[in-house]
Amino acid sequence: MKTFLSDRKRAAAYLMMIVVFIIVGLFAPREKLGYFEYQEIAETVDFDAGETMPAETIVDFGAWTLLVPVVMFVFVLLTKGFLEAFIWASFLTVFMRFRLDTIVAFTEEQISAVLDYDNARMLLLYLGIGSVLAAVSKGGGAKAFADWAQKKAKSPKTSLVIMWLMDTVLSVDDELSAFTTGTAMTPLADSYGIPREKSAFMIRASAVAPATLWPLGAWTVFVAVLLETSGFAESGKGVAEYMKCVPFMFFPIIVLVIGMLVALGVIPDYGKMKAAVQRVKDGGSVEPSASGKEMGDDADVGSDDITEGMPHRMVNFFIPVIVLVGGAWLAGLDIMVGIIASLVVTFFLFVFQGLCTPRQFINDILIEGFKDMMMLTMLFGVSLVLVNQLDAMGFAPYIVGITSHILSPKILPFVVFVVFACTEFLVSFNWSLYMMALPIIIPLAAATGANPYLTIAALICAGIWGSQGCLYSDGALVAAAATKTDAYEASTASVQYMVIAVVLSAAAFLAAGFIV
Repeated sequence: MKTFLSDRKRAAAYLMMIVVFIIVGLFAPREKLGYFEYQEIAETVDFDAGETMPAETIVDFGAWTLLVPVVMFVFVLLTKGFLEAFIWASFLTVFMRFRLDTIVAFTEEQISAVLDYDNARMLLLYLGIGSVLAAVSKGGGAKAFADWAQKKAKSPKTSLVIMWLMDTVLSVDDELSAFTTGTAMTPLADSYGIPREKSAFMIRASAVAPATLWPLGAWTVFVAVLLETSGFAESGKGVAEYMKCVPFMFFPIIVLVIGMLVALGVIPDYGKMKAAVQRVKDGGSVEPSASGKEMGDDADVGSDDITEGMPHRMVNFFIPVIVLVGGAWLAGLDIMVGIIASLVVTFFLFVFQGLCTPRQFINDILIEGFKDMMMLTMLFGVSLVLVNQLDAMGFAPYIVGITSHILSPKILPFVVFVVFACTEFLVSFNWSLYMMALPIIIPLAAATGANPYLTIAALICAGIWGSQGCLYSDGALVAAAATKTDAYEASTASVQYMVIAVVLSAAAFLAAGFIV
């Protein structure tokens, strides 16, 4: 206890959390039914078909839904511990809804979230891609690629530009591009004395944005399906309708430009990024002196090279990556198929070269890759409960209800972007935000006479900003894991550049509302 209290900020964070639980327990609304009674009724409702819970069971949580992301954000600032924040914020949402059933409800909701097909695939994706990256790194492929790239990149600026280009080219899937580019290019950036925070920023700025701007990007395909299921686009026409929004996707376009300008040195280092650069110039480590090492110690995909005494070959980099991308492409952009195909091919590639035995491949690459991604996987798993509970509490409808009072079609897109940008900064939903809000935003735009493509683009951009700007978004955690650095330090060093992008985007949406 004495050790705990010696960390005043962490002690203050837990005291705040205790006080919030007490306030919620005394004053917040709660579900009218117990957890299992609620679930019995919920199982009879077809939510996918637009059905809702019976009116007598619906509870209006209103502004109480905002308490959770605010408390979580403050908790992170005080403790710099992302996993702690997600766990307690998730417990808080469940406690607000079910009070005395909190423990059993949290347990059941966690199991239900993990057993969801799409969520289970994402959890397996993180574990699987950890093994692929462990193979690329420990098999010497990443080192060979870095040595080759160093011959081509004659300066720190060139290495950052190559990182930006590589990340952009691989952006069929943002996790794929971030992890592959980070594993390949971080050693090169390190050799030029580029702080890991800057490498993480480059990965973050060029992984998600391109995936939202072209027809085969992962984000594009996801939103296109939602446009079809919401009735906005005809069956099979979702991508075509989405592409009509792309000219208004101001935020990802601006982020890409800012990333390149930072790489070229046109936009100077400032704030924490400037301090990180100065740290390295003064002889310090390229890694930040991380406070919590939330991701750094758990993302070391580059350790324990298995090629001792053997030459590093670029084939051990390119074949796993090419098979991964090609397999995903042939399977209709199914990244899991690409991961499995890559691991199978890499197994035979390494064994035939004599790099390892089958048992060593399983233990030193497959299982070690799982371990490297465990923190990211746990964070994603716990966050599912938080997102699902806020959805059930009516978070998105409440926020949309705020914007619905803005009846002017000219400023509705601006208001949608700004309001959801604020909530996304506190806690990022990105894809889940689209599932919750698009069915409400589309008819709202039609009712007010606002340009539907501009309004949809505003919501999409808010979700992208969440991935880029939120300190503990999946984008932040992936970029930190890909560059083997502390997520909090990387996020707080890059957020100022993202703020520039979000402010310029808000201005663009405001202007576009009067022009289009």
